[in-house]
Amino acid sequence: MKNLINTLMKKILNQQKKFLLPAVYLLLLLFQNPIANAASGEPDTLRQITMEEVVITANRYDQQLINTGASVDVLRAGEINLLPAQNFTGILSYLPGIYTTSTDGMGLNPQISIRGFYGGGEAEYITVLVDGIPVNDLESGLANWNQIPLNEISRVELLRGGSSTIYGDAAMGGVINIRTTSAGKPFTTANIGYGSFGSYEVGAAHGGKLGTGSYELYANHTATDGFRDHSNWSTINFGGKVKLPISRRSTLNFSTFNQILSADDPGFLLQQQIDTDRKQSLPYFRQDGQDVNKYLASLELRSHVSSNTDLGISLSYQHNSKEKIRTYAQIPNILIPTGEGFYPAGLYDTTAYGDTKKRNLDTDQLNLAIRIHSEIPDAGVRITGGIEAGYGGYTSEYADIFRGFENDYQNNYTPWDSLDTRGDGYRFTVAAYINGEIRLAEPLTLLAGLRYDLISDKYNGKVPDTSINKTNSALSPKIALNLSTGKTDNYSGSIFVSYAHAFKAPTIDQRTDLKSLNYFMFLQAGPAVIPIQIKADPFANANLKPQTSYNYEIGTYQYFKLSDNLTGEISLAGYLIKVKDEIDFDLMTQKYKNIIDTEHTGLETSIKVNVRKIWSGFVNYNYTQVEFSSGENEGKSLKGIPQSVVSAGISYAPEKGFGASLLMDGAGKIYLDDQNSETLSGHTTLSSRLQYNLSFVTFYLDVRNIFDTSYNGTGYALDGVNYLYPAAGRMFFGGANFSF
Repeated sequence: MKNLINTLMKKILNQQKKFLLPAVYLLLLLFQNPIANAASGEPDTLRQITMEEVVITANRYDQQLINTGASVDVLRAGEINLLPAQNFTGILSYLPGIYTTSTDGMGLNPQISIRGFYGGGEAEYITVLVDGIPVNDLESGLANWNQIPLNEISRVELLRGGSSTIYGDAAMGGVINIRTTSAGKPFTTANIGYGSFGSYEVGAAHGGKLGTGSYELYANHTATDGFRDHSNWSTINFGGKVKLPISRRSTLNFSTFNQILSADDPGFLLQQQIDTDRKQSLPYFRQDGQDVNKYLASLELRSHVSSNTDLGISLSYQHNSKEKIRTYAQIPNILIPTGEGFYPAGLYDTTAYGDTKKRNLDTDQLNLAIRIHSEIPDAGVRITGGIEAGYGGYTSEYADIFRGFENDYQNNYTPWDSLDTRGDGYRFTVAAYINGEIRLAEPLTLLAGLRYDLISDKYNGKVPDTSINKTNSALSPKIALNLSTGKTDNYSGSIFVSYAHAFKAPTIDQRTDLKSLNYFMFLQAGPAVIPIQIKADPFANANLKPQTSYNYEIGTYQYFKLSDNLTGEISLAGYLIKVKDEIDFDLMTQKYKNIIDTEHTGLETSIKVNVRKIWSGFVNYNYTQVEFSSGENEGKSLKGIPQSVVSAGISYAPEKGFGASLLMDGAGKIYLDDQNSETLSGHTTLSSRLQYNLSFVTFYLDVRNIFDTSYNGTGYALDGVNYLYPAAGRMFFGGANFSF
């Protein structure tokens, strides 16, 4: 651990502090004039002090954050209400340890990086839960991030680091648990808003008593024209919960969360096209986008079987129907024949060549979980364990829609909808785990766990005729020590160290996506060039091995009450992750493969301050270095991952009247290829929310990217060409939230 800390500090000190210093300065502004006539009460604050916070995601039982032995952060509804965001993806940038970008430029189609794990929009390294129910897509592991409206979220718990010991496959980067509202009395709420690019939102929720139980219902509609051409986005979300006590010791809970989504995809731009008009969308992508219907229902029995033992049994079902059109385009190469084949000699001086595919996909998932939690208070022992099983069936079909150059898409577009691939299959999973803690001595607690996972994939291809049958298993242990550094009325703190294994099996798509792209090349024949069309191999690689990681972490939580009016909190985590067989999509071969070993090192820092309970501020700073640890790119950074990420904010939030928040987020440069020859420049933006609270309504105005900073959110490089996705400039959104 000493070597880990020394390595991290040396790397960080060598970085230019162009993000961290402005963030610290923004936080220090908080103390210049905290307003003498501060109001009383317990209003919302931007980042509340959390040391006494009880969380459940870290170890699957209620536990104070300071005792978890893991890196955990929490956002509550009160904090979310002060962020300039209209959807869930808008708040992710303000969670420590996460970097988020998007291909649409407004954050509606996000791509997430956590601790250097980045799926590029094709896979996810985070397990996403809604009230403990897994919601990741069956075929890719991706999440519909905006499935739950912000007004329905009571808190968000983020567990960072490899968490396969508790959550199994895909939790290699961490876990996000979105906990929805649970009102203790009847309520009615409504919201309405309108903003830039024809964006609008309208929603309502209602809850009340149902016999000895309760119920809650909600519906929400959000839409925008998008800041680029062909980037319309619309979602309808609806659902609810019913809680019914069936005995003195048992409760039956039913919940459903549903989404109908329609989203266009404006595609990439080259830099010269961005310089001309960053809002344009090229003709290739005129039909690109997706229509998704996602329905989720869950039934859970909770029983207090004895004074120290609880039992939970849950059954969830998820149906997902998706139609997606996507164009794959790139500028053709010029090939020179040699005695050993063909050698790429440059790019043909023309526009890109595109190949448009349409996919129809239907998935059905059924998950069963049986969990038990028991405590022996006198011995300082807490144990949780369980069995989980899941079955997911799917049918997938690809069709060729169109292919050609820009002129063809612009003037000769006539889709033909010809079948490319068709097949069906299933994924069966079963797991057993045990996790718990024991107090070794008054200040020292041991936390440990072990989980076994079995994952079986079966695919039957009709076109082309093929069959894939793969089974993987993994054993995921974890051990952690948590040392209390003291607890008084004015201070509490802890230090933890941990070691854990995590794994991620290849997704269904990575193994079975058999679509084949057509590429155009030009063969050099003397002074002339001969155009040729090449059909590539399928994306899928049935022989992919699971990714495994070995996670070392050290961290601390420190809480200070400096006076009745001033409290502060510092959390710090350093990590070293060694990854074997990391899965990547090779842009040169257009195929998934296991890349040679990688090493992730990083430092996550969060500072929070509260003044008089109405002024608050925070700074999150993340340093991440992800490098190939062997192979031809040894020592080089993986693409798509920024080394430095910062977010910071201050807020003034009295219980009634005027309130405001000012927030900053930024990221350092990003490599666009694994050879580190092409980069994406870093960026920093400021955003703000102004609001006015009355007894039953809050009016607000959001300004995002106040200074209209122009930057590209993400992209990739191929053959020296940068394919980029520009981000939106200044945006306004205003509205009102009503509560009755």
